[in-house]
Amino acid sequence: MGQREGEGVGGKYILIEAPNFNNASSEAEAMSSYLRLGAVKDPALAASAGAPKATGEDLAALVTTFVDDNRVREGCPDYLPPGVRQAETALLHSKGGWRDHSDGNRITTTRGDKVEVIKGNYRMLILGRQNDEAGWDISGGHVNQGSITCAGSSSIEWTQNYDGSWKVTEETLKGDVFTTYMGDVHDVFQGNIRSSVTGSEAPSKEKPNPAITDRTWALSIASYTGSAALPIPTMSDETWVGEMTSTTTATSITSKTEAISITDTTGASTISSTTTADTITDVTTCAVIASTTIGNIFDTTIGTTTSVIVGTEAEIVVGNMSEITLGLEESITVGGVLDVSVAGRIEVNVSTGLQLTVGGLSELNPAHKDELSTIKNQLSTMKNELALTKQAVGAVYEDFHGQIMLG
Repeated sequence: MGQREGEGVGGKYILIEAPNFNNASSEAEAMSSYLRLGAVKDPALAASAGAPKATGEDLAALVTTFVDDNRVREGCPDYLPPGVRQAETALLHSKGGWRDHSDGNRITTTRGDKVEVIKGNYRMLILGRQNDEAGWDISGGHVNQGSITCAGSSSIEWTQNYDGSWKVTEETLKGDVFTTYMGDVHDVFQGNIRSSVTGSEAPSKEKPNPAITDRTWALSIASYTGSAALPIPTMSDETWVGEMTSTTTATSITSKTEAISITDTTGASTISSTTTADTITDVTTCAVIASTTIGNIFDTTIGTTTSVIVGTEAEIVVGNMSEITLGLEESITVGGVLDVSVAGRIEVNVSTGLQLTVGGLSELNPAHKDELSTIKNQLSTMKNELALTKQAVGAVYEDFHGQIMLG
């Protein structure tokens, strides 16, 4: 029930064999072990899936190649063409040397050191008492691992980027990863592309989109993008979301934005903004400010409002204008006043009134033939007179104000 002598032996070999060491009554149940040193006994049976069980060649047939046989490595140091690599692998099971097999267990113990030096490639395949393959391939100076733990693939290829470098491409499917770091972490990346994709626009039961939670506790956090010496040429940030909530709680917040041009567009059915502060200071410095509002405006101020304009103000109202003041209204103009109404005018005063003119008063109507230049000269004269009588106006105003308060 041991090995049968084969044909076509092309060299010498030494065979140590223990056939049917379990004294089985049938060849199917027989267990054997052997060690053959030298030439292959029967090249026709080497790594043959249909070889007798006692030879172990049915198991050897599971390993006939190495990853490096077809690895892309053109241009790398010590380059060997694929044909040379594949030709050597083709002799893997027929070249001879050391061949052993056991239908039982193999246990090796070493009390001291153990050194193995392999000039060629190395491959380990473990079936796990079934047909689930796991193991690793060490060929061409690289280590590749494979198992059923996480479906996926891994490849290592030579690329001419960065004056020549090895590129590792990995894909993992259906694998849970829990990572815990206890220590310092320093991550440096340099390359042409760094791309990260989570989920997809078309999730499925097999490939669902995840729920993402990111929490950070730290003594300090600093984030920098680009620098003054080398700014980022372009930067784009796009968010599509059903509902977004953002909360920031801080003792102090400083925000600074510098740009040649800023465009801000907001589109919404309803916008609500609430600001609560002891003091708000808003300073805007620019050559021209243009503001356009299309829609009704309801503006309420509870408190004192002071508006100072150093320059010229023009207000144009196309439509009806209503102004209601519940309380005392004081208006002081130091300079000329030109009031032109191209329409009928009704002025009603339901109360005691006082009109004071310090200087000359000219009233013009369409019956007069004065030109606008004459009106302008008269206003200039009035402005000079008002400047000379400014103190008198102030005294009259104070007296008038006092009478109103007493009344």
